[in-house]
Amino acid sequence: MDLKLFHLGEISEMSADQVKCAEEFIRSLVFGTIATNNPETGARLSALNNLTGQTLESLHFGTDATSQKVKNIQANPHIEVMYTNANGGQIMLSGRAEILTDTETKKASWQEWMNEYSPEGPTGTGICIIRFRPEAIRAMIC
Repeated sequence: MDLKLFHLGEISEMSADQVKCAEEFIRSLVFGTIATNNPETGARLSALNNLTGQTLESLHFGTDATSQKVKNIQANPHIEVMYTNANGGQIMLSGRAEILTDTETKKASWQEWMNEYSPEGPTGTGICIIRFRPEAIRAMIC
């Protein structure tokens, strides 16, 4: 099996070609998995929709503003995000997240499915945006 990318370590240590390969892999997927830390129960995994324009500098996800993952991030912003495909490729990222609720950010990221949680659109309070700034990566892309 030939690997297009194999990297373990800091994102800042990656070459421009490695970053491009990782970003293309992430953008090719609809969902990612986020791991947050619930202070009462420990690790919590959740699937999140992959929003457009994802880069290794900053990833964005929309979610229900009242969700447990939002509460977990507010209590502890250190998270991990994982992407996998059917060919065995995988990228695991660790870093810090923040919760964004401003209308401008929500407008820039808005997708049709979000209307279910926020019928008022981006000006409503039902959806927030998780901005994740990855620092380290474990990547094996076939």
